[in-house]
Amino acid sequence: MKILIVDDEPINRILLLNMLSAEGYDDCIEAENGTQAIEKFKSEAPDLILLDVVMPDMSGFDVVPQLRKHASEEYLPILFITALEDKASLVKCLEVGGNDFATKPFDKHILVAKIRAHLKIRALSLRIEQQNKALLLFNQRVAREHAIVEHIFSNAIVNDPQVLSYFDYYIKPAESFNGDVFLCEKNPNGGIYFAVGDFTGHGLASAVGALPVTRAFQEISQQGVTVSEIARELNSILLKFLPHDMFMAAVIGEIDSTGSHITLWQGGMPAVLTAGKMASGLRQRPSRHMALGILDDEEFDTACDTVHLSHGEQLIIVSDGLIEVFDSNNDMLMEDGISDIIKDKLLNSETITAQSLYEKALQFNVSDSFDDDVSAIIFSAKPIQLLPSVKNQFGLPSSHEVALTAELLKQPDILQRVLQIAGQCEGVQSIRSVLYTVLSELFNNALEHGVLKLDSEIKSTTEGFHSYYEMREASLKELSDASITIRIESLPNEQKIQVSVLDSGDGFSWDSLQNVTNDESFGRGLAMVHALCEQVRFEEGGRKVIGTLSTNPH
Repeated sequence: MKILIVDDEPINRILLLNMLSAEGYDDCIEAENGTQAIEKFKSEAPDLILLDVVMPDMSGFDVVPQLRKHASEEYLPILFITALEDKASLVKCLEVGGNDFATKPFDKHILVAKIRAHLKIRALSLRIEQQNKALLLFNQRVAREHAIVEHIFSNAIVNDPQVLSYFDYYIKPAESFNGDVFLCEKNPNGGIYFAVGDFTGHGLASAVGALPVTRAFQEISQQGVTVSEIARELNSILLKFLPHDMFMAAVIGEIDSTGSHITLWQGGMPAVLTAGKMASGLRQRPSRHMALGILDDEEFDTACDTVHLSHGEQLIIVSDGLIEVFDSNNDMLMEDGISDIIKDKLLNSETITAQSLYEKALQFNVSDSFDDDVSAIIFSAKPIQLLPSVKNQFGLPSSHEVALTAELLKQPDILQRVLQIAGQCEGVQSIRSVLYTVLSELFNNALEHGVLKLDSEIKSTTEGFHSYYEMREASLKELSDASITIRIESLPNEQKIQVSVLDSGDGFSWDSLQNVTNDESFGRGLAMVHALCEQVRFEEGGRKVIGTLSTNPH
């Protein structure tokens, strides 16, 4: 480390230089007065300063504040070397910003020990500052990823407002992302399908399962299948998609067009409640199955129950986040507690709403917040009067292809320009945000791994994130012979958009992506593409990726 020696007496500087050199500190610089010390500090950035107090132009007491003004936030040790011995002067050494002092004639061993101790603290401070910078970059990256995923979720998990109007619901995530999901779709027979799901845990890790569940639920609902078939299909998808320690508790139902007959499949959720006008009519209907994503197809039980409601009676579904709360006596609310809340409301002729159940549970809770995602869904029996679905209208087939050379790839806004072109394709309006996300992930994957040949495992540590993007920028500047070709094709007859990205790299083995976990910071981009696309395939040794998206929101 570099040491600055400031003393107006040459003999003192020589003495200190020889002493430091003997201890292995060869990187030393000198200043003979305060003004020179400030200039040397600005130009040389020393790690420790040995400073005399009494000097002709500026005293050491005056120099220190100037040095501190130009110093960064890292720990900078300043040690006064002074002939002053009075207590007031020594106290002032510390008051003006010095970290320590040694009186002349100083003891060599004590001074060297102090220098070593302060340089050790300096090294630790520099390391902490580097880690803080890396952590800041990491947090910025995570915040950006969360913003992207939040945007995807807000656009991908959308219920038809017309169908949604038949339900009263209150949903509150414990974190930014919701591990609870509520889906509802028109039934081709004039009724409504619905699903209330609660994934293991909460936050992003639990929320990712909502994407394939939503897509599958929306697609299968258009086929007029039974609730048993929906449950089996969702179970099969979750078995393939989720890791072994994750599952989705669920209530899946079908309401007929009269609004009075409801078929239910219940797995792992709190009991479904049915309430009439009288408290005595309240019923609990416990789940009879295990959650989705646990049993294979041969073991899976699709048996359903039928609920009959009179006009105005209510079907009430809550997630465990609402009832697994404790009061001041450490008693849990549970299903009986929520039933008592509903009975009290019925006895007092109060309206039962999803939000009122949440508020009552919050009053019961000894904490002022919930530790888990909270959902309350209520259907009040009445005839279902839904307009028939209207399919999207499409124009003529069209395609756009862009060949990006090395010089174009260096332009910072090139991805945004490609996304603008993508937005001009026929039939993308309903899936614009999903298309943009898929295209962004494929482009970045092609650029960083195909063209620049960066290793994602570098990002597995906090420091690695910073190093990775420094390497990315450096490699991009040196790029000379490379290309990425992007093709976006509208297939109106099939109601699909096809995106292909071809890079000039060496390709890769996509089989390795099968083992990517939620805890890994790399590989999740292509995993997200798989979740958003109907089909993803690799060609030309992994240099070309083709993703197919449906333009039909249903």
